[in-house]
Amino acid sequence: MQTLRAILRLTRVDSSLLSFLAIFLPLSVRTKDVVLSLSTAIPLLFIGMCTFIANDLDDIEKDRVNHPERPLPAHHLTSTVAVILYFTFLAAALFSTRQYVAPDIAFLYYTLIALSISYGYIVDYVPSFKAPYVASASSIPVLIVATLYPGEMRLYAIAASVFFLTIGREMCMDIKDRSGDAMSFMHRFRPTPLAVVAFSLQAIGVLLLATQTRKLGEVVNLLAMILLLALSGVYWFKLVSYRWAIILMKIPFFVGLYFLL
Repeated sequence: MQTLRAILRLTRVDSSLLSFLAIFLPLSVRTKDVVLSLSTAIPLLFIGMCTFIANDLDDIEKDRVNHPERPLPAHHLTSTVAVILYFTFLAAALFSTRQYVAPDIAFLYYTLIALSISYGYIVDYVPSFKAPYVASASSIPVLIVATLYPGEMRLYAIAASVFFLTIGREMCMDIKDRSGDAMSFMHRFRPTPLAVVAFSLQAIGVLLLATQTRKLGEVVNLLAMILLLALSGVYWFKLVSYRWAIILMKIPFFVGLYFLL
């Protein structure tokens, strides 16, 4: 049981599942075909899992400082097991993309795989570009849906919203992890002004969704996202509880899935 929990933590099942749902939910609503929706979305789950495993393998020394509770630095899993899982999920991602994804959108899946496995080079050699790099990759699932339904222009606004929400959250995570991360251009700026910029970028993401709000359900979800962002700001700036602030920043991504339906 402890090993299973460690694997679930290593693969960040919640974040991996988010990418899966960003494809599965809008397709299942539009096509009413659960099998088609599942087969189109399942590669995203495997891509997310192998991405997070690779990140933890690359960052194991940094995580001894920033995240000692993670499975690898805490010795809940060995690096050998992590590598085996990485190649297993990578193979599953490649096979399922080749087998189930339509050729006209498969390029976006392979692009996401390439971006994911190249993440370590960004962290090591151009760390200042890390936040926009992650934000760009995070927007791809919505761009996949937009490619499938080119007449729905609001999907591109939602993709842009995901970009701004992600880049703001990544900047906050980088501020939290400064002590263990390599020096970058962003270290020239003091944490508080940088956090203000990060929250402002997330606010832009929410405002982009506001321009696409049409139904009562979307209004309710938008208000929930605003409340969560405000609450994370309280935890960050007033309570100085960075961990809980970042956890709260993740929830709006799940709430925002409603806009894809």
